[in-house]
Amino acid sequence: MKGWIARVRTTAGPLALLGTLALLAGILVVGAPRVANRLTDEGLRNDISQLAYTARDLTYRGPRDKGANWRPADRLKAQQKVFYPTLKERVEASWWAATSSQDESWVTGTGLPAKTTDVKFRVRTGSGLREQADLIEGRWPETQQLGKGPLEVVLTEWNADKLSQHVGSTFKFQDELPMEVVGIIRPHDENSTFWEPMPLALRAYLPNDDGDPWRAIVFTDEPGLERLPEMAGIIYEFRYRVDMDRLDMGVLPGMVEAVSVARRQGLESSLLTSLDSQLAEFEKRARAGAALLAVVQVGTLLTLAGLVLLAARVAVSRRRAEFALLRARGGAIATIGRYTLLESLLVVPGAVIGALLGAALPGRPSVTWPVQVAFTLLAVLAVPVMTMRAARDPSFSGERSDVAVARVGLKRRTAELSLLVLAGLGVWLLRQRGLSAGEGVDVYLAAVPALLAAGAAVVMVRLVPPVVGRFSRLAARGRGAVGFLGLSRAGRTAGAVIGPVAVLVVAVSTAVFSVAVASTIAEGRDRATDLRMAADMKVDGYYFDKTTEAELAALPGVRAVTQYMVDGASDLVVDQKRLGTVYSLVLDGQAYARVVAASGVDFTPPAVFTDAGPGFPVPALVSPGVAKQLGTDHGTVSLRGRNYDFRVAAVVDGFPPIANGASNFIIVPWQAVPVEAQQALNPSGFLIAGDPDPEKVREVGAAGQERWANEGFRPRAYEEVTQVTTWDQARTALDDSSINAVVTFAYGIGAGAGVVLALLAIGFAVVSGARGRGTVLSRLRTMGLSRGQGRRLLLVELMPVVTVAVLTGAVIGMAVPHLIAPALGLSTFTDGLSVGVTFDPLVVGASLALVLVGMLTALAVETLFNRRLRLGEVLRLGSDAGES
Repeated sequence: MKGWIARVRTTAGPLALLGTLALLAGILVVGAPRVANRLTDEGLRNDISQLAYTARDLTYRGPRDKGANWRPADRLKAQQKVFYPTLKERVEASWWAATSSQDESWVTGTGLPAKTTDVKFRVRTGSGLREQADLIEGRWPETQQLGKGPLEVVLTEWNADKLSQHVGSTFKFQDELPMEVVGIIRPHDENSTFWEPMPLALRAYLPNDDGDPWRAIVFTDEPGLERLPEMAGIIYEFRYRVDMDRLDMGVLPGMVEAVSVARRQGLESSLLTSLDSQLAEFEKRARAGAALLAVVQVGTLLTLAGLVLLAARVAVSRRRAEFALLRARGGAIATIGRYTLLESLLVVPGAVIGALLGAALPGRPSVTWPVQVAFTLLAVLAVPVMTMRAARDPSFSGERSDVAVARVGLKRRTAELSLLVLAGLGVWLLRQRGLSAGEGVDVYLAAVPALLAAGAAVVMVRLVPPVVGRFSRLAARGRGAVGFLGLSRAGRTAGAVIGPVAVLVVAVSTAVFSVAVASTIAEGRDRATDLRMAADMKVDGYYFDKTTEAELAALPGVRAVTQYMVDGASDLVVDQKRLGTVYSLVLDGQAYARVVAASGVDFTPPAVFTDAGPGFPVPALVSPGVAKQLGTDHGTVSLRGRNYDFRVAAVVDGFPPIANGASNFIIVPWQAVPVEAQQALNPSGFLIAGDPDPEKVREVGAAGQERWANEGFRPRAYEEVTQVTTWDQARTALDDSSINAVVTFAYGIGAGAGVVLALLAIGFAVVSGARGRGTVLSRLRTMGLSRGQGRRLLLVELMPVVTVAVLTGAVIGMAVPHLIAPALGLSTFTDGLSVGVTFDPLVVGASLALVLVGMLTALAVETLFNRRLRLGEVLRLGSDAGES
């Protein structure tokens, strides 16, 4: 036991370092995937939660034959029972509803608002109403099934007020079926998902004075719906909502399959949802994010593995004489290996602690234990294996670690060439196949950036010694000895420190690769935000009066402003044939150009748009999709009930602030619309250049909407909400959406870990030649070398190798994104905008700063090592003095 403790004390430093590296690997392997999974799951829930109910929920809809006994409550349960278990277990709420399919005229005996000429309504019943609303007046419907008495209905409080109804009001369905209001209800929460399919039940549509009918929904009970005439056409709906708290990437593939199969499982009904396609699209984005995270993880793990081998090498070199003595006394290689294995088992607690710390991080676990076990085995077995290899050729003499191997052996040359071939082949495969491999990530392809860095390190080590040797010959002509000695040792030791150099290059390249991709994504999101906003601030509402633009322009901080009007479903007609609906955007070309220029948006609107003058047909910009539909250079588009003839002035792929990737849109220059036709156009929003107070902008917009609503119009069925969005808010929303947080986390790991591990590699480069330098310094001090000159000697010796290694890593880190750009799929993280890899000048400055910090680290490590080595006793006691 005493002997084991003594041996452990001899290698306490390297063993502690091995344990620390195993601990860090445990956190990285176990903890990082958990955090990434948590961020991915949050992104999934966020994206799906924001979908409209028609896309998020599973809604089965079908007509019901008159007289058929559907038993809707039983049918609701029966439909859920046929779902796949993955889907069935995640349904948090379900409702059934039945609604008359025809809008019927409201013939009242109690009077409607004065200007009302027509009211259209539908009758609805279903589950959940009594749980979602309070009865504030009257009672719930209790319609008689045998045709005795009127059909009883209830209305929401808001609808009853706007339609001048109260308990006891009567009207008729199709002028024949008497109906009576028996209750007034108040919803618990108007924003509840229950009310999403029936907004007119909450608040009726109250039209402007344009001839449109008023529209509303009233509620009855199931017997009441049975009494409706056959021509009313009853439509049944069975709606299921998925529990977001139980939705994560672990069950996503099963959910996609279950929802897809559910399309064929409708019981005499059709499924209306796009949940399966939305989940499948998110799965693609998640795979792209996982692949990028894998690149960073593999690079970091390979760097840690390299450091483990370097630490094992230091541990073995410190006990070289001990192993030689054991062999000389007849010790077997296996016996020596068992001794060192017992000592290396002290690394296991570090690995276990690291895994436990990683498991303590919040998030969904991943199956990463094989990687953790493999790394732990590497950390435990590295010292015994190297010991047995060294024991095969025991030697008591000190080795010249400062001499580079002049002639490269065949085995080493083959290994280096194989490394270069693997790296080159990996680049080609990445460009052809991408990073993802089926359901997971191809580890070999994920390791390609690290392989490229290691290959570059090999090439660098072969090129540096001759170049440094030339500089050392030039330094020999000078008067000082420090430059010549330092460069001479640098030229000789470059090949000897191939391990630390390779680790250093891989660490730096991983950090720079992370920074380069992160900066590219950040710039792409900036560009995407510009295209989303097209201004510093955007104001959205329903409609504003025509004086609002001038009031906004007068606000402090506003440099330019333009109004616009959007219509998400404009009819597109060509030669009196309706082609469908398109997204229409109407805005003043010249004012728009001023806003874009003042906001600094990198977009130049076409001259045919900004210079267009009034007249018919209006010169319009159309998307390629619309141009294809038209098949000609002219057409007609409806805007606010009026038809406008237009000619195609230009075809454009995109036009801010229309969402990137939109395929069917038309942009009409407001200034080109004739003055008399402009009277029908009211702005629905504004683009502002400048930095005005958002609250002031909101106040002006709200006042403008209120004036528009009171200019001879009736109030709308909902409160007028003026939404103000700044550029920073839009940019933050882009960062927080989907899996962008995962990418940010991944490259934070890569950049931070890369820098820390690079400094560790520099420390190993110092330690690997410390004994040789210790002997040299001891001898030179007898010749008058000062301590300051000794430090300068270290800097001169390490500066060429470290500088070239850091710059090589930086170059590789910047080059890799360009080499494998098609495989990265960065547009996934930039709102679909295709962006090229950008060069950040700060990387050069950061690399030089890393060299400086590395040199300071080298000095600190050398000082500590020399104190432990006790240089004053080296010449008297030998190079192993100070070891204990």
